Amino acid sequence: MYKKIAILIFTVVAFASCGTSKKAATAKKGSFGLQNEIIDYGKKYIGKPYRYAGKGPNSFDCSGFTSYVFRKFGYTLSPSSSGQDRQVPSIRRKKDLTKGDLVFFEGRRQNGNVGHVGIVTETRGNGEFKFIHASTQYGVIVSSSEEAYYASRYLRGGRILDDRTLAAYERKEKDKEPSSAPSAKERKPMDDPKKMTVFTPAAADQHAVAAVSPVSDAPRSADVSEPVILVQTDPLKNEQAAHRKKPIETPPDTIVAIVKQAVIRDDSTLPKPAEQSIPDHEPGAFLSHEVKMGETLYSISRHYRCTIDQLRMWNPQLGAVLQAGQTLRIAQ
Repeated sequence: MYKKIAILIFTVVAFASCGTSKKAATAKKGSFGLQNEIIDYGKKYIGKPYRYAGKGPNSFDCSGFTSYVFRKFGYTLSPSSSGQDRQVPSIRRKKDLTKGDLVFFEGRRQNGNVGHVGIVTETRGNGEFKFIHASTQYGVIVSSSEEAYYASRYLRGGRILDDRTLAAYERKEKDKEPSSAPSAKERKPMDDPKKMTVFTPAAADQHAVAAVSPVSDAPRSADVSEPVILVQTDPLKNEQAAHRKKPIETPPDTIVAIVKQAVIRDDSTLPKPAEQSIPDHEPGAFLSHEVKMGETLYSISRHYRCTIDQLRMWNPQLGAVLQAGQTLRIAQ
């Protein structure tokens, strides 16, 4: 009786163990989208020289390089390698490292203290990895963990990108996937770039005026290969436009682009308009965004198609660490 019960318990534990290990292995798989972006950004600086206390972008020390790279994606790291080691959760086993993790090494004294840091760019199942870092001799390079110098000084890893951050990034990337392009039958006439008239904003000393594309008088079979840019420096000098009383008659298939006319007389005594900030109470000027768990300034900037610097400018109250529940202002 006891023997049968023991066999039954062993079987249940074995199945549960197999199911758990499979789930853990699946969780490690991913597209590495955010990690690859961080690594690709860091590789742009390969070859930059080493300089003690260098913070970039023209020269770096080891911690200055890691801080500079992660700051691009909304993370503020300590200016020292030992401070970064204390700042992030530790990874003890090499085989648990993944792309985007920090790796810490002893310094030249090999006294057990952190003296060097890099970013993992590639991992292998046996615990070997490659990492990008700012070395004292070669500047920013990619090295292998199997090189004797680094193999003898390796201490541990540290993880900045947690699972929630990566999952939130993947969801946002999926939401941004474009829908299928319209077919030729569904395409509207203005979708054809050959029939479009392109208007550019006038410069500070220019004024945009109402105009009709010169191609509107062309035969229906005419093909415009380049966009037409219409900008006039002084609409008051255009007598034909100023004294025109009747609207231009155009064929029904002609595309007419209309721009509101702004007339400003030349007057050297007029001061240049002063830059004014949008008041906080102006309706529609800003959107509110509540920070969710796992979001970063980088992911929020990508969602609203702006830069991290713009987010900080709109929200001067932001500190070094972005916290869930904070409310950010986003300019429309």
